[in-house]
Amino acid sequence: MESLRPRALIEYFEILWRKKSLIFLVAASVSVAAFLIVRRIPNYYESRAIIVIANQGNNDRLLSIPSLNALTEQITSHANLTEIVRRYDLYRRTPGRIPDRPDPNVAVERLRRSVKIDIKMRNYYPDAPESLTISYRYTDPGVAQRVVADLVSIFEKTNVTVRQQAVTELERFHGKVAEVESQLQALGPQRDLALLRREAAARPEGAPSAVNAQRLAAASSIDSLSDKEYTLKRQIDEQKRQIAEQEKLVKSAPPARGVASNSAYGILLSRRAEVEGQIKDLATYATERNPKMVQARTQLAAINQEIARLEAAGGTSLGEAINSASPEARELRAMQREMQRLETDMEVTRRDLNRKTQTMNSLPTAVVAETIPSEKLNEARAEYDRLMGRYTWLMDKQDSLQKISGDDGQRVTMFQMIDAPIAQRTPVGPNRLLLMLLGLGMALALGLFAAATLEIPRLFLINSDRDVEYYLGAPVLALIPETLTPFERSRRRRLWGLRWIGLALLFGAMIPLFIAALERAQIFQVLANR
Repeated sequence: MESLRPRALIEYFEILWRKKSLIFLVAASVSVAAFLIVRRIPNYYESRAIIVIANQGNNDRLLSIPSLNALTEQITSHANLTEIVRRYDLYRRTPGRIPDRPDPNVAVERLRRSVKIDIKMRNYYPDAPESLTISYRYTDPGVAQRVVADLVSIFEKTNVTVRQQAVTELERFHGKVAEVESQLQALGPQRDLALLRREAAARPEGAPSAVNAQRLAAASSIDSLSDKEYTLKRQIDEQKRQIAEQEKLVKSAPPARGVASNSAYGILLSRRAEVEGQIKDLATYATERNPKMVQARTQLAAINQEIARLEAAGGTSLGEAINSASPEARELRAMQREMQRLETDMEVTRRDLNRKTQTMNSLPTAVVAETIPSEKLNEARAEYDRLMGRYTWLMDKQDSLQKISGDDGQRVTMFQMIDAPIAQRTPVGPNRLLLMLLGLGMALALGLFAAATLEIPRLFLINSDRDVEYYLGAPVLALIPETLTPFERSRRRRLWGLRWIGLALLFGAMIPLFIAALERAQIFQVLANR
């Protein structure tokens, strides 16, 4: 027939009903094959590690710290992954058929796809990486843990390398500081003479001589420094007592709960303490309009806003936490920083006092003071001011290097591991129910496709009275029923029995064929890893 007779929807359902045996046969065999394949897929266990990226405010460029992108490229490099594959024999443990001579490059690519690296950026200015999550799934939880531990070991090696560089640079800075201090001590008397000479030139006649004025100024400075030294000593003693009491409060505080146990909350608290320390350090030599001070204030405001949002969402307060970021611990760290500042002031005061005392004991006579040229005294004063600026810069860099090297008792690492990789005993995949539902859908689709393949050619033939009326244009007056003899009926029953036996044998033969086809396609194995 050249044309297709229009059919209603009910007629197509009747065609499918006639082919129900074929649809059931194909769908059942595919469903059984999919069920057996899903049952054979092993469980997958996930291990992960979370690393916090700290000490990002160090822009001194004194240390050759590798970037985060360079470290992630090193983690997923072919050499590193090849070593891990060989160490744990991953390509022989890969599910599925294993060739006689497995190719390690295939296992390396599979490992690279299985390792997930998620970099979280902080949501306040300046924009920078805040934390890093590395996860890996494998059929053995112990192997998954060891693989993640090997991957994150690169960050620990980086911390050790940076710490060693900081120790080396710190020794070099100690030598520079000692050299500048000796130069300052040598130029101190000449600078004082230059200042006294300028003051004497501005006085009217009859005023005291320059030497007497210098002695009076030195004595006054010594008295002031002595009073300052006594005050600082009292403050240091009081600060030590408060630190001892605060340490008792930190040890006896209740454990953290609520939002205080959130890793993001702890990160923000640590960052806030770091920014507050920077503000206190900047306040010693910078004003509120200084660009660095403005930037630090902006960062502190953004961090406080984010902490308030987390506390409001978690329904807890800062006083409920007691850990490294609790109020007691932060107050203790603030006291320790204040103690360090007081000790630094005490050291500087003692040095100034010793220098003033030596200057007063070795004051030149009036004749000697007058014989020193004014140009030389002015040059000494300018050189002294320049060296003081360099001394301040060296001390700032030295403090930064001491934090990294751990000489100040507070070791600051660039990469700090918050959650170490562990061997999870609960599998994270595969989702067998979802895979079985997918296999059932594939089975029904293949069954319908097989029925449609057989029935589409019959749509162009005359199979019923409706086809006769459509193609011949004549109505059907009567239908003659089929009449069979007893022998023909018996023969038909035997044929039906043989047909069902053949279908059963075909069903049994189709299951291995579909299993082999689905195994080769690796559909369920790929979906199980996602």
